[in-house]
Amino acid sequence: MKRRFLLFGLLALILAGCAPKSQPLIPDSEAALRWQLFQQRTGSPLAYDVLSGSLRFGPVNDTRRVTYTLWSDCSEEENTRVIRLSVNAGTGTNVANMLFEQGRMLLFLPREGKAYEGLETEENMRRIMGLALPMSMNDLNDFLAGGVLPALDASAPERYHTEGSGGIVYAVTLNGRRCELELDEQALPVRWTVPGSWTLTARYDKAGRPDRLDGVLFSTQGEQRMVLLVKNRRPGTDMPASSLELKIPPGVAIYPLDRQPPDRF
Repeated sequence: MKRRFLLFGLLALILAGCAPKSQPLIPDSEAALRWQLFQQRTGSPLAYDVLSGSLRFGPVNDTRRVTYTLWSDCSEEENTRVIRLSVNAGTGTNVANMLFEQGRMLLFLPREGKAYEGLETEENMRRIMGLALPMSMNDLNDFLAGGVLPALDASAPERYHTEGSGGIVYAVTLNGRRCELELDEQALPVRWTVPGSWTLTARYDKAGRPDRLDGVLFSTQGEQRMVLLVKNRRPGTDMPASSLELKIPPGVAIYPLDRQPPDRF
């Protein structure tokens, strides 16, 4: 019995020795300077392009692929933003049109001839897609435009550890949740993990804007997967102001999203 305890103790020491050593963030250290660069390069004014690409989501062994177009407009005077999202099936058929504004969302499903309206919440997004997004649509819009810092709303880190790949992993709070955020050698966030929830990785184009967001969600329904690709960007001026409106056809009833789950697109 004593020998077994000694073996367990030795194994624990070995594992502890292999684990990354977390240490406090010291001013002017490499970790502190990299964090400063992250703040500088992601806090500049954003240009919201019209984005198009693909989205794969759902249970790990049963994901669905759709294509999307995402565009928006922000009123500096009223400090509000309108976001429009159009979703097509793999055949090119339009299956969903969505509008997000001031914490509310409007969804129109043309194939079903139904519309839904309600709060933009994780639960409502789960009802629509079968998967809650890792951030709000406003934050996702910022993130894809290159505004990683405002999208993540990360607190100043207190501790960090280094990775063999050259990345530095910081212990931070993102949107009120404790998590890990890894910055690569260019001070771009390439991975963040929310314990018991999301693990996400990001890839960037030559301009430092995200072009792939890959995530795994651990939930009571099992492991969920999401892969979002940005394949094309074009100026927001390509879309007329009227395109930000989502007009529901006459005769189509608008159901409360909070009480009646929609037919998922």
